[in-house]
Amino acid sequence: MRFPTIRRCPGEGDGKKELAPPFRNPFVHDLRFTPLEKAKIALMTVTLFPIRLFLAAFMMLLAWPFAFIASVGRNEMVVEPQSLWRKFVDVALRTIMRVMWFAGGFHWMTVKGRQALPAEAPILTLGPHSSYFDAIPVTMSMSSIVMKAESKDIPVWGTLIKYIRPVFVSRSDQDSRKKTVEEIKRRGP
Repeated sequence: MRFPTIRRCPGEGDGKKELAPPFRNPFVHDLRFTPLEKAKIALMTVTLFPIRLFLAAFMMLLAWPFAFIASVGRNEMVVEPQSLWRKFVDVALRTIMRVMWFAGGFHWMTVKGRQALPAEAPILTLGPHSSYFDAIPVTMSMSSIVMKAESKDIPVWGTLIKYIRPVFVSRSDQDSRKKTVEEIKRRGP
């Protein structure tokens, strides 16, 4: 990052005025690679990237049948306790999603604090939705979330979304906010 040059004009009094350095934007990076680093990036782009992309896509497709089978016959309005086989599916899906995120470059994720018990916080709400990385804590915890209703129609991913039993918000329904709050209260302890 370059700071502005301090210029002193003879007509400005004693000339001791200085400009403060500007705030450094953490989202702007000046990357300068050596030729060796550029060669490594090129090599990894044509070798490692396709493998990681394939593995991540395969894991998502592998998760789909588990979520589909566990969602068959489930009523969206009734929150029932998890049976033993659904607990198995939950562990299998968490493992599959962890492998998918690992293939995507998230090798290690540090969790600060402790996860709230279901009795304390049965619904995980992330806001504002600033990126697709919000999916990481959801898929790692299989927590129920509040999300737009159109998301359940996404191929493959929509089945996984329905499995975690989110509270869907309809953007076209005028009473959607009220219904969402009522549903959250109904699901709460």
